[in-house]
Order: sequence, then C-alpha cells, then structure tokens
Amino acid sequence: FNYEALIDYPVEIAELEECSFSVNGIEHRVAVVGRHDSDFDRLARDLERICTVHAGLFDELPVERYLFLVTAVGDGYGGLEHRDSTSLICSRNELPSRHPEKGPAVSKEYRRFLGLCSHEYFHLWNVKRIRPEVLKRARLDQEVHTSLLWAFEGITSYYDDLALVRSGVIEPDAYLEQLCEIVTRVMRGRGRFRQSVAESSFDAWTRFYKQDENAPNAIVSYYAKGALVALGLDVTLRTRSNDRISLDDLMRKLWREYGHPDIGVPENGVEQAAEELLGESLQDFFQSYVHGREEMPLEEWFGALGIGYRLRPAKSLKDMGKVPENPAEPAPPAVPVLGARVADSDGTAELVSLFEGGAAQQAGLAAGDRIIAVDGLRVDGQSVHDAIARVSPGDVARLHAFRRDELMEFTLEAQLAEADTCDLWILDNAGIESGVVVRRNAWLGNHD
Repeated sequence: FNYEALIDYPVEIAELEECSFSVNGIEHRVAVVGRHDSDFDRLARDLERICTVHAGLFDELPVERYLFLVTAVGDGYGGLEHRDSTSLICSRNELPSRHPEKGPAVSKEYRRFLGLCSHEYFHLWNVKRIRPEVLKRARLDQEVHTSLLWAFEGITSYYDDLALVRSGVIEPDAYLEQLCEIVTRVMRGRGRFRQSVAESSFDAWTRFYKQDENAPNAIVSYYAKGALVALGLDVTLRTRSNDRISLDDLMRKLWREYGHPDIGVPENGVEQAAEELLGESLQDFFQSYVHGREEMPLEEWFGALGIGYRLRPAKSLKDMGKVPENPAEPAPPAVPVLGARVADSDGTAELVSLFEGGAAQQAGLAAGDRIIAVDGLRVDGQSVHDAIARVSPGDVARLHAFRRDELMEFTLEAQLAEADTCDLWILDNAGIESGVVVRRNAWLGNHD
C-alpha cells in the first residue's frame, strides 16, 4: 500500500447493511448506509451477472476484493470509481424493494441504479488502470487536461447499460429505452455543433464542470455524445471487418497493452490501437466524430445493428423517447414550445437557459427572467409550457415577466418543437439481411 492507495479508498463509519457475491472466485460486497428496504438477494444476484459480463469482456479481474459502498438518500444520484471499490449515492426508491408491487421485472428506477453500478465497475479497468498518460503522471495540486475523456467516460457510458442487457438482467427493449434517452439528450443541445467530444474532454475543468446558462448552446457532454461515438466506433469496427472484430476487442487490446502493464495511454493511443486492430485507417471516423463536429449518422449506425431509428417532436417535457409499439404509426404533430429550460420559482416560470434561435430568445427574454403570465393568465414552471403549446402556429403570445424587480412585456412568436426526440425499435428479421441479425445478436449478447 502507498499514499495513492490510501487517498483512493472510500471510508464510511456508520451502521451498514451488507450482502456479498463472488465473481471468478473473488468476493464482492455491497454495503448500504441510510434508510432503505432493499432486497439484498435480488441485488446480489443482478450485480453478480453484470460484473461477470464485464470481467468476461476483459478476460481478467485484477482485484483481490471489490466493494460497492452505497449511500441511500431521498433524492440523489452519482458515483466515483476507485481501484477496487466504488462510492455511490442513490435515491432509496432506486434500490430493489423487499416488497415490490406488481410491475416490470426491473423498474426504471432500479435500472438506473444498476446502470450506475455497472458504469463505476467498468471503471475498474477503464480509468483506474487503462488511463491517459497525462493522468498517470499527474500532480495532485494542479489541473490536468486530456482529450481522451470521451473514451474513458464515453466508452464506459456505452458499456454500462449494454452490460445490463448482455447479462440478461434487462430485456433488449429496456436497453433501447436507455439509448433513446441518451440520443435525445444529445440532440436537444446545440453545443454539439460548437464543440467536439475531444474538445469537451480537454475543457472539462474549465467548461464542463463550470457550466453557465449558455451551456446547452456551447458545450457537448463527453459522457452522452461519447457513448454514441463509442457505439459508432463499435459499428464501424464490426462492419469494416465483416464482423471479425468489435469494440470489445479494442478494449481487450487497450487492457493488454496499457492497463495490465500499467502504461499510460497517449493522446492518440485509442485511435492508433483501433487502426492496428482493424488493419486500416480510421482517420475519417475520428476526424469527423471525435475531433470534428459533424452530425453523427445515427440512422446508419443503428440500421447496421438491425435497429430502427427516427427523430420526432416531443409529446411533453418528460418525453425522452421510447420503443414504439407500432413504428409504422405516424409521429404526433409538433406543438409550439418556449425554447427554454424552466424552473419553478415561487410560483413563476424562471428561465434557466435559452436555446439559441428559440422562441424565447427571439422574443428578447433572457436567463433569469421570471414569466408570470401568458396572454393575461398566470403561469408557473409547469403550466407555462401548456400555455405556449396552445398558441396556434404563426400566432403570437403576450408574455409578462419580471427581470430583476422590473415587470416587462414580451411578444413571443410561436415556434414548433423540433424533431429531437429519439425512438428506437428492433427491426423484423424478415426485413433485414441475415448477417445483420447475427450482428445484432452478438451485440446484445445473443438476444433475439
């Protein structure tokens, strides 16, 4: 042990409830602090399956023991990876209950928690051992910049939910729902046209973790878009190699050449390893989607996996995309939207951020303004969207809002919602080539 190991390990002094399971003969413990009603048998069983998938991908589990240290609270979410443990915080209703009501085998809330556990566990390899060269030799008293966070966090974000379906803990449709949300989050931000995932990685200290009201228009998440770039790289490796290799093989190569011998990955190391694996240049892919800001060909990528894809206007604020029961049905018509993120503030609709070119910005509103009425009727953070949706396309609405302590009036011209909400579905086998069906089954872990 050394000082680095000491400061890396989380410590909790409290009354803990525990369960355990083994992967490859190595003990894994789950310790929970905080009030909860968890089904530990279910939790241990599901985590064992997920962790087994990750260990199988790398063909090695380089720890003597592993700990999931969980803090259960009323409302919270997050995690931090360590070399042989992870410290997590979650809402207590995300843990599996001992007395579940009738419903899906894995609720959306529980699925979210399992995805968090899966994400941090994957970091055991990808970040804590396979890591950028600049982070391996980093000083602790200053910021360190790398353009590779799209790979270390984005690829991890790709594999976290993929492991859930590969392990059989969730069904393919549930996994596609998760992918719908990721695509929708990326498509609702214009920052993807202003910043590449490599730039987002490099600017993490100064921009990603210091976001302001203009962030949706100026930056892109190397987590969310990084996950989609990882999917694209996976598809590209599969299709260009006639399904000889995949991103799984690239991760194993990075493990063998960098992680296991504890050698830092150079800034071009991921691209170089992928090209060596494929035996041809991937400069077009990396220049377009990693270092560049070109729109990702998501329909093409998903189609190569036998997955149907479309973008449509959102039905409501909570609509983050779905797996449609009948994809042939037309998407609902678009309705007028405010073009802003809103928070409820003392019964008013406070503008948190405005989307570039949106109706609110065009009307002259600004972040921090608090809308109190639309066409003479009082609104709050929820009802303002319904009020705007009732405005006929091409018509205008009269808005009253406070800017600081001044009451101001604005004229807002209705703008229809953009097609930025993702639907995904499994294409019928009869309508696609047999090779695509085989590829999809391999991608999902032999699920059909």
